[in-house]
Amino acid sequence: MKKIVKFKFQDTEGFLSVVEKSNHYYTLVKKDTPKVRDIQDTNKLLISYELKHPDFKEVYANVIYDQELIQWVYNKLEEEKNLYFKELNDSLCALEIVKE
Repeated sequence: MKKIVKFKFQDTEGFLSVVEKSNHYYTLVKKDTPKVRDIQDTNKLLISYELKHPDFKEVYANVIYDQELIQWVYNKLEEEKNLYFKELNDSLCALEIVKE
């Protein structure tokens, strides 16, 4: 089943395709972005599990550069037909989001 959460960063809203593992959500994002730099500094991200009428809550998030985990996230998203990025390359990292 496809899982998607909505995020808000500064004045921008977007969607993250996520997979679940051990009470966490994992997603892939571009490494070199203001959003990733902010998460590295604060370990926080505003997300909403409700897509149509979002109710954003601040959650703990962590940027992960471990290639094995990134590969696992990519494979799971591909298996669930929930990939946003069509190719895994060095420009991507993973976000770990603590589920509420």
